[in-house]
Amino acid sequence: MLTHSDIAYLLHVSTGTISKQTKAYMERTGEILPTRGIVHDIGRAMTHKGIILKLYKKGYQTPDIARMTNHTQEACDRYIEAYKKVEKLSKTMKNEEIAQILGMGKSLVEEYIRILNKEE
Repeated sequence: MLTHSDIAYLLHVSTGTISKQTKAYMERTGEILPTRGIVHDIGRAMTHKGIILKLYKKGYQTPDIARMTNHTQEACDRYIEAYKKVEKLSKTMKNEEIAQILGMGKSLVEEYIRILNKEE
C-alpha cells in the first residue's frame, strides 16, 4: 500500500496536495481510497468509521453503505451501533464513563464524539 508520501513522490507534488485531493475525492464520491493510512486506520487519514458514519448521517442504509465502502454489513452495523450508544450516553456522561460502560478506549469514544459533533 502506498502512503501519501509515496504518492506525492511519484507524482512530484506535496504530501499536502495528495492529502487534500484524496480527502476531497472520498468526500465527494463516498469511495474509500486504499492508502496505508486508511487501510490501517493510522495517522490523520479519514477512518473507515468516519466515512461509514458520514454516509449513515446522510441517510444511507447499511446495505448501500457496505457496498460503497467495500465493508460487510455487519462491520457497518457495528460502527453505527457503537456511534448510537456513544451519542445517547454523551448527553449525560463524561467520555471516561462512556468508555468504561461500553468497554471502549477513551480515544475511541473521543473519536465518536468528534464525528457526532461534526457538522455535515
